[in-house]
Amino acid sequence: MKDEYRRRLTQLLGDSVSFDQQICAAYDHDLGEMPGVLMAQIKACPTAVVVPKTTQDVVKALTFAGETGTPVTPRGQASSGFGGAIPTRGGLLLDLSSLNRVLAVDQEAMTVDVEPGVVWQGLSKELQRCGLDNRICPTSAPSATVGGWFAMGGVGIGSLRYGSVADVVEEIDVVGLDGRTVTCRGDRMQPYYQTCGSLGIITRLRLKCRKAEALRPYAIEFPDAFSLQAFMQEAIRSFDIDTAILHSDGYVAMRKAAGGHHSLAKGHFLAILAIPESQADDAKLALLTKMHKGEQFSEQVAREEWGDRFYPMRIKKVGPTVLVGEFYLPVDNFAAAWEEIAGDLSRDCIGMEALAISKSELTVLVYLPECSKDLLYPVRMAKAVRPAAIARRHGGRPYTAGMWFAAESKEVLGKAKYAGYRRLKKELDPENLLNPGKIVAPGMRWLPILNLGTVVHLGSALASPFARFLSYRGKGPSPSGEHHEH
Repeated sequence: MKDEYRRRLTQLLGDSVSFDQQICAAYDHDLGEMPGVLMAQIKACPTAVVVPKTTQDVVKALTFAGETGTPVTPRGQASSGFGGAIPTRGGLLLDLSSLNRVLAVDQEAMTVDVEPGVVWQGLSKELQRCGLDNRICPTSAPSATVGGWFAMGGVGIGSLRYGSVADVVEEIDVVGLDGRTVTCRGDRMQPYYQTCGSLGIITRLRLKCRKAEALRPYAIEFPDAFSLQAFMQEAIRSFDIDTAILHSDGYVAMRKAAGGHHSLAKGHFLAILAIPESQADDAKLALLTKMHKGEQFSEQVAREEWGDRFYPMRIKKVGPTVLVGEFYLPVDNFAAAWEEIAGDLSRDCIGMEALAISKSELTVLVYLPECSKDLLYPVRMAKAVRPAAIARRHGGRPYTAGMWFAAESKEVLGKAKYAGYRRLKKELDPENLLNPGKIVAPGMRWLPILNLGTVVHLGSALASPFARFLSYRGKGPSPSGEHHEH
């Protein structure tokens, strides 16, 4: 049976499929580092890896999977750490990174059609040749793919002006397990947004673009979180800001330890704004900055900071592992929430990066360097959920689900969308073959009556009170901001 399985796949896909064990093992993880005891609960290593060269290859792979009852896990660059691109039942791993063509640019309509494996930064360069540019992109733009970001649900650079990736995508082509391709627009796209490719594989996306325009960057230092919050509340109302990025002193210290070039005084914050040249008003911004006790850096520093916007995860160099907590938080509650988070994790080296994604909300990432080789790492991991728990008390909400946070899927998607997703999943994929174990968590291999999402959720909640007393053990800046090795 095994030989027949391989023969049929090879006959269908030729050199686009590989059964090599080393190649398959390279796909059993993403950017996150999870304890072995959790990884042992799933079959993370695929049986075969398919690297489709054309949309027709995707159709062939999915048709084969549907006919043989084989699980399929779609993967872009796996640039997030939420487990959305990790197999849970082996099967086929569909590496879509080679479907990376820009199919068509419509300069008049200001749209672009792309394959799912197109990388955001490369797309920007391609569009600029036509006088256009991306409306939004992730901070991981040098590696993240368009299809992957849509499937996970993303906000990022430019979201303050243009919204989420769902607001930018006009239509998609999706292939199902029956091999049929459907084109979805408007509300029909919504089930495929944030659901990790578990209803179908996206093979084309049409994105709205903007005219290429110069953005003027500003870098401003603030003495405390409340001054920064007050400035942001007024700046967002007063200026047509494309992007607003906020950094804590701890994050800047991590970045400097990893090869960055600036530092902040202890307890201070950095705001990086990008405003269209046509809308920039230096005098007005300078007055607002002064009103809120800010100090503006030189234009050169501002351009350097803006140029570094795409490299947040280089701070992994100071870890060697970095725990990441991500959540949404109201702008109005930022300062109170951050002071509580910083106090709660005062034994740690803690960094914060936030982006304003609307006039009322931020997406916040909290970074905690750690060492995955430590015996107590599974307990230490629980520290990453503490900031999100504190944020909830200040009106925050979870960012995304994937596999590791599947217990929060209903809250991430909303009750109505979650219920609709469950109905559609039963209709389109009754055997749960398309990226199983993501929105609904996989069962535990050693204890099938429990699912992995619930175990992660409850385990983190139980370990969290103890984890905060485990002092920082990483390499890099200490909690006091001084750089040293432990």
